[in-house]
Amino acid sequence: MTDQPTKLSRRGALAAAGTCFAMLSQRALAAETVVTAPRPLKPTWTKDSEIEGLKEVKGIHQGKGAGKIKWFRFANEPWPAHFMIYDLEPGASEGVHTHFLDDHNKEGAFDEYYYIMSGSGQMEIDGKVVPVKAGDHIHTPLEVAHGVENTHPTERLRVFLTFIARAGKPYPLPGEKPKMG
Repeated sequence: MTDQPTKLSRRGALAAAGTCFAMLSQRALAAETVVTAPRPLKPTWTKDSEIEGLKEVKGIHQGKGAGKIKWFRFANEPWPAHFMIYDLEPGASEGVHTHFLDDHNKEGAFDEYYYIMSGSGQMEIDGKVVPVKAGDHIHTPLEVAHGVENTHPTERLRVFLTFIARAGKPYPLPGEKPKMG
């Protein structure tokens, strides 16, 4: 060995630069790797029926009268989406309520989508009364006061409700304690 620096050819410089680039790329890719929980080897499906599990409920969101609800849980797999059916007797209502992102009123941080399956009634949305009937689809985002009421004298009002959690953890069933995790 000599104390003299060796000459570096253009080819040698490119090879050294390429090696450094490859090493840095591998390090960057390793840093970006996201570790996720293992998924089941084979995707599966679930089926639920509205007939199984309809529960009598009084005063939904402090509303009037009684109705039945069916919560489609699907083992919390669809979270943050939730699916429910309201079956409201004549004169019954879901009380007017509002969802906030910070959930300061403990109503949940949800955007809600109401699909009127059958019957007719009205919704109070942001202080306005809006008539609803079978086939209507209504979206109530965060911070918009809303509730639905069956105004028909003899028919039940059936609503398919989809609500999307914008924050928080899976929402418990009525009477169920929240799972901490």
